Parts: sequence; C-alpha cells; structure tokens
Amino acid sequence: MKQSNKNKLLFLGFFLAILIAYQLAFSKTFEIRSELATLEKQSISFENMARLSATINEREKFVDSILKKNNIKNTSIQNNLLELLNKQSLEKGFTISNFVEPHIISKENITTTSFQFTLKGDFKNLLEVIYQLEQYYNFGKIVHVNFEKKRDYRKRKDELFCFVLLESLISK
Repeated sequence: MKQSNKNKLLFLGFFLAILIAYQLAFSKTFEIRSELATLEKQSISFENMARLSATINEREKFVDSILKKNNIKNTSIQNNLLELLNKQSLEKGFTISNFVEPHIISKENITTTSFQFTLKGDFKNLLEVIYQLEQYYNFGKIVHVNFEKKRDYRKRKDELFCFVLLESLISK
C-alpha cells in the first residue's frame, strides 16, 4: 500500500473517529450543559421568588391603602356609587327615583363613562350628598346638576328632584 493511500485512510479513520465520538459523547455533553444552564437560570428565578413575593405583597398593601383613601371597595364604579347612594338615602331621608344605565364612550385610549341618576328629597340633604360625591369619593367629576321642583297633585305637595350627571374617565 502506498504512503498516500495510508495517509488518506488515516485521515478518513480519524474523521470517522471524531464523528462517532461526537455522536456518542460530545453531543450528550453539550445537551447536558445547556440543560444545566437552564436549570441554573430557574434556580436563580426561584431564589428571587421570595423577594418578588415580598414586593408584591407591599404593592398590594399600597394599592389597598389608595383604594381605601379614595373610598373605593370593588372595581365597579357603578356598584360603589349605588352602594353609597343607598347608604346616604337611609341616613339623610331622600330617595333615588331614577338610576339610568351608564353611557360609555371610547375615544382613542380614553373611556368616558357617564352615570345619570335622579334623587328626590330635601334641598339641604341633596346638596350634602352632591358635596360628598365631589369631595370625599373618587367616582369622577360631577358635570351637571339640575334641581327641579314638581307638584304632586295627588298628595298636594311640592317635591324637589335633583338630576345629576357624573363622568368617570379611564385611560387604557
């Protein structure tokens, strides 16, 4: 056999040996190394979980304090508004004669919700409720208030109605 053929055979044998070694040993080593790297990343993230949990609990307390400060209990503004009006009507002696379904307008990234309701009662009590809605509760801003005196001919009494339009802006 000539020296050039021996060199070619040696080169081919060496190439096959490297290919077989890669298939049997090196490829599995690389897979295990990548799996180890992902497991290390996961262990670091698990170590951060306790810290993240503590910060999430602090954020939750902060948000709850803001909601408590603004007198908002659940996420539905309509439910909170109705709850407040019902509570105030029991205390002050007025009645909620009409509460219209909210009107929602979405324009660009802002959603405007308009609440319309009508209250019936004494002027002083109605004025106190409107003042409380403006100053102490964060339902939105009162856009329109209209007082109207109507005569009830059956009872032969004059009744005072207060039409209120309240707008709430929510940005997306």
